[in-house]
Amino acid sequence: MRYSIISKGLTLDRLEAEIKKVGGRDISRTILLGQIFCELDEDQAKVLSKVSGLAVKPMQAYKTNQVQTALPPVETISDVFYLLRSYFAVPLTGTGLTVAVLDSGIRKTHQSLLNKVIYEANYTGSPTADDVFGHGTQVAFVIAGGMHALGEKAGVSPGASLMNIKVIDDTGIGSDEGIIMGIDKVCHLAEEARRKGLVPTDEMYPNIINMSLGGEDDGDPDNPVRVACRQASQIYGLDVVAAAGNFGPKMTTITLPACDPEVIAVGAVETSGELVIWDKSSRGPTAQGETKPDFVIWGTNLEMASEKADDEYVTKSGTSFAAPMLAGLTGLLWESGRRAYGEGWLFKWTQARELAQYFSSKPQDAPVNKDNAYGYGLPAMGTMLGQVAQVNTPSQGTTEMFPMIMMMAMMSSMV
Repeated sequence: MRYSIISKGLTLDRLEAEIKKVGGRDISRTILLGQIFCELDEDQAKVLSKVSGLAVKPMQAYKTNQVQTALPPVETISDVFYLLRSYFAVPLTGTGLTVAVLDSGIRKTHQSLLNKVIYEANYTGSPTADDVFGHGTQVAFVIAGGMHALGEKAGVSPGASLMNIKVIDDTGIGSDEGIIMGIDKVCHLAEEARRKGLVPTDEMYPNIINMSLGGEDDGDPDNPVRVACRQASQIYGLDVVAAAGNFGPKMTTITLPACDPEVIAVGAVETSGELVIWDKSSRGPTAQGETKPDFVIWGTNLEMASEKADDEYVTKSGTSFAAPMLAGLTGLLWESGRRAYGEGWLFKWTQARELAQYFSSKPQDAPVNKDNAYGYGLPAMGTMLGQVAQVNTPSQGTTEMFPMIMMMAMMSSMV
C-alpha cells in the first residue's frame, strides 16, 4: 500500500533513511513540503509510525465532481463580467494574476485558451498534461478564458495567466501524492520567482492554487493534502481556493481540502434569479466542526470551453466552477487595487475573509453571521471595484485592508 510520510521535525534525508530502514520502496519526495511517498506493507507501516518526528498516512483517492446540464446556458454571465471589467475607462482584464489549476489538464489549443497556459506539469500516470477527462479545461475557461469584448464567451479575468498542473488522470481520479506533488511544484515556482526578484504580477509568479476536486473529509488535521495546503498558504503566501463539493443539501458534506480552515471553500448559488443556494452545493459543518463554505458564487448552467474540440463549448454546473470564478475574480480586484494604490498592493482572500461580513450578500432569511450553506455569502464585487477607483490614496496605515472592504458591493444587483 502507498503511504505519505510527513515530517514532524525530521529532515527529508532523515525521513527517507527511516523509510528505507523498515524496507520502504518506490520512494518519491517533495521539494519543499516535507513529505515523502512510498510503498509499505502493514507491518512496515506500524513499525515506522513508532518513530518520533514523523506521521504515517495512507493514500486517499480524489475526484472531480460536476453536473452536465440539459438546460441552456445563462447567456448573461459573460456580459455581467464584461460590464464589471468595463467599469473603468481602461477596462480591467485581470492582467497580473497567475492561477495554478490543479485538475485534469487543460486543452490549451482551444480558441478561448490560446496563449493562456504559461507552464505545465503532469503528476498522473497519464502520458500528457492534456485534458482527456474533461474538467480542467472548463475550470481554466472560467478563470481566464476568452477575451474582453461584448458578446464574447469569456471567463472572469481574460488577461490572467494559467499554470496547468495535472493531478487528475484521464479517468477522473487523483491521489494524495499527485495533488501534493502539484502543490509542492507551485510552491517551488513561487519561491523561485521570489529568489529571482520577480514581482507577484509576473506571469511566472503563481498567486493562487485552484483545486476543483475533493476527497472525503476524514476529520484529520494531519491529512497529507491539508498539511500541504496550509503550508502553501501560511509559508509560501498562496491563496488556496477549493470547491466545496456537490453533495448537498445534506449537512457535513464539505469535501477535502475545502474543509481545512486555511483553504477558501467555495459553494455555488443559482446563476439566474434570486440569490439561492444551489441544491447540490455541499454544506458544513466539517467533520471538525468548522463552519463552511467560506463564500458562495454563481455555479449553475455555465457555458465553458470543451475539451473535445477547439471551437466547442459545453454547459455544466457545480462548485467546481464556482471556485475558479472566485479565483478569477481576484484578478479584477487586485488590478483595481493596484491602479488606486500602486503596484505593491496585494489582494488575498485569506485576509479579505476576515472582513467578509462587510462586503458579502445573503438572502434576507439567511443567518447574518457565517453559516453552513452560504458561508459569508456572495462577494458583492462591483461596488468594491468602483470605490477603489474613486478613493484618493489613503494614508499608509490604511492601505492594506480598506480597499478589500470597499471593492466588493455591486455584484448582487448585476444579474
